[in-house]
Amino acid sequence: MSVRTPAQKRANAHMQARRRRLQALGQWQQPFVNAQPVRDHVNRMRAAGMPIRALEERLGLSAHHLDHLLFGSNGLPPGEKFEKEPAELILAFWPTLNDLPGPSRIDAAGTQRRVQALETRGFPRAAMARQLGFGKTYFQKAVASEKVTARVARAVRDLYGMWWNADPCKHGVPAWVADRTRRAADRQGFYGPLAWDDDTIDDPTALPQTDAMAPAASDGDNLAARWLMGESVILSRAERNEVLQHLFEWTTDTTAQIAARLEMSPEAAERQWHRLQQKAAADGRRLWRRAWAYRDKDLTKNEMGAAA
Repeated sequence: MSVRTPAQKRANAHMQARRRRLQALGQWQQPFVNAQPVRDHVNRMRAAGMPIRALEERLGLSAHHLDHLLFGSNGLPPGEKFEKEPAELILAFWPTLNDLPGPSRIDAAGTQRRVQALETRGFPRAAMARQLGFGKTYFQKAVASEKVTARVARAVRDLYGMWWNADPCKHGVPAWVADRTRRAADRQGFYGPLAWDDDTIDDPTALPQTDAMAPAASDGDNLAARWLMGESVILSRAERNEVLQHLFEWTTDTTAQIAARLEMSPEAAERQWHRLQQKAAADGRRLWRRAWAYRDKDLTKNEMGAAA
């Protein structure tokens, strides 16, 4: 049985004294929360292509911090409790494409849609591969697979951002090749860039706008507020953004939970939240997750005023 060192005894005494002081002030909060929601969220991120070590590094956690949470340790099963602050940090995070290590394998839907959309513009895959520095055969196989590496997905995303409205002939594609590529894309039923929303192009369940015509928004005012109150209404895009901003800013729902409520992917929800934050910053305002600091306690009147 190990014996505590003097330094460990002093640290423990300091911690206990701090706990008693905070309890006397009515400010003590339990340092641990239920581990299962955190474990489930981490596993969803792993399934989306985020490795454990990369997640720890991205969130500033120490190496192997999540091992006991996920796998257990020293013959013990996975933990039932997890530290509160790291839990809130994890639950508030969903990886974007830029967060994923290059070799991570993710769903290829967004990559395939971007490649096909560029083909409707007249860009053959050989020209894309050449521009990206990939071999033609490698690129063909990569974009035909159900999974694609984050490295390839990022490269295609960036190329799509440059070429989606470009003239192929100005990028070294002969006119006859561009015409042949467009006709082949049309025969195969590919959709052009205007058919895809940037917020949902990576969502495997999304439909092109030509197939999924946006329904007319419900009549009346305050549709976002009515939706949040549980009324069955159809939201316009602006109202969906208003709802998404409210859910991120004022609720303790995770990114995955918010995405499920709005019937979108977590990645799309996270991207839209970041866009709203950037727009607010450009207007001199700040958006942030106000509710996270109070996840496991009821707000007092003073705290509600401070949060607002």
